[in-house]
Amino acid sequence: MTSRLLRSIALSATATAALALGLAGCAAQPAGSGTAGSDAAAGETIRMGTQPWLGYGQWYVAEDQGFFDERGVDVALSSFNADADVNAALAAQRLDMANVGAQAALQFIEQGLDVSIVLMLDSATEADAILAGDGVAEVTDLAGKKVAFERGATSEILLAEALDEAGLSFDDVTVVEASADKVAPMLLAGRVDAGVTYEPYVSEALGAEQGISAVATAGEFPGLITDVLVVRNEVLDARPDEVREVLASWDDAVSYTAEHTDEARAIIAAGVGSDVSELETAFDGVHYYSLAENRELLTGSYVAETLPALVTVAERIGLLGTPVDAKSAIRAEFLGE
Repeated sequence: MTSRLLRSIALSATATAALALGLAGCAAQPAGSGTAGSDAAAGETIRMGTQPWLGYGQWYVAEDQGFFDERGVDVALSSFNADADVNAALAAQRLDMANVGAQAALQFIEQGLDVSIVLMLDSATEADAILAGDGVAEVTDLAGKKVAFERGATSEILLAEALDEAGLSFDDVTVVEASADKVAPMLLAGRVDAGVTYEPYVSEALGAEQGISAVATAGEFPGLITDVLVVRNEVLDARPDEVREVLASWDDAVSYTAEHTDEARAIIAAGVGSDVSELETAFDGVHYYSLAENRELLTGSYVAETLPALVTVAERIGLLGTPVDAKSAIRAEFLGE
């Protein structure tokens, strides 16, 4: 069992196809749709891909509190419901940067997409979970059951590790592919026996009072769920000062959240489309990384231990076809001093 892993995994067929199109050349795209020339111009809007996940919540705080404006950067947040969709948008150069898992970043690099990890965003404990209804009290009970989860997302890694610890594999369950936002409704409707998802969907399912419980969480696998910000290297090279200010805006939001926790949580809950009262325990299961923590980790244990361990696991379960140099995946010069 590898104890230090990261969030989000393989590119889906859709994302891979978009990546191939992006690598084939963007000259065929309409003006303003993400060509190299339009991306390189300093002062233009920075397009960031995100998802309704608590771990990305500090961007909502930065937007709501005007930290982007104070830092002199124009950031447009675009939300996607599925990992595959945000991955595809980044690959097709419709985004300048995106919030993804380190595994997705490594796959981008393996596939030839020119991006780098510039920021560790969050790690989760209770905010990612394997949920189940009657008849499934623990992971071993999943044998022979229908389990819904999103291929190429955090959920697949969490399920794979939980099954492995229980002496099972994907061959022992009936896989039902579904994006994270669809898992809870399918489980509540009795269409599957179990499902893997994250907040706010975990709280929604547990709060429905239909006998749903969590049989495993990311907290049982320390370091399993960690998110990162990836940026296309073209943007990093052409607009370094703006990238630094974007990261500083994240740090402003983390500081604000520490000092005004209730207000920040309300902003984040609204950003992910949920009620803050339903997410009290969920917030306690997420840690947001400051720039100071990033300066220590991205130049230390993260690159020396965590990413290499992730590469090993990804190769073992077939998510990476060739080794990726972990050091080549990170650019830490935008973190300030």
